[in-house]
Amino acid sequence: MEELINDYQFGLDEAGCAPGSGFYTLKVTLTRDISAILPYLNALFDNTRYDHDNRILICEKDKHGYAFRSLDIRVSGIVDVSDVPQVAKEVVDRVNQVWQERDQITPNFNERKLPTVIEIYQLLPKTNCKECGYLTCLAFAAELRTDPGLMAQCLPLMQSEHASNRKGIEALFSPGEVTQSSP
Repeated sequence: MEELINDYQFGLDEAGCAPGSGFYTLKVTLTRDISAILPYLNALFDNTRYDHDNRILICEKDKHGYAFRSLDIRVSGIVDVSDVPQVAKEVVDRVNQVWQERDQITPNFNERKLPTVIEIYQLLPKTNCKECGYLTCLAFAAELRTDPGLMAQCLPLMQSEHASNRKGIEALFSPGEVTQSSP
């Protein structure tokens, strides 16, 4: 049976806020659009954020955060850089396995929309300190929208005086309203 992903590249991004801190994200760059598999993955993973129109699925599993997009897959929570090739292979193999078994899986088009960039930005400290590795808090909010695991990169947000803001951002990503989308 044909594989959905048969050609990919991968790389590792280190947190710009604290090089050497142990915060890494794997990015698997794809040459083929995998949007068609997202409803099937949504059916198999628990506690997902799925946006059919924008073609993105976000979930957590085994201490990793996953963001599946049409042309890339990101995996946060990488601690040991030597694990990167194996983690990349495992996520690609899993997508290919689901693709091959899709006839036995009922796709789930239920959506839990991502919070907007502005909703996230309003809860950030708005210092534009660049400690997270982004030029502005707005740029960081845009990236945080699709990878909530990056929240720890905002060092001001981790300070006790911003605890209520941090909880507010966590609430934006907690299970909420689910809507049915049409394929």
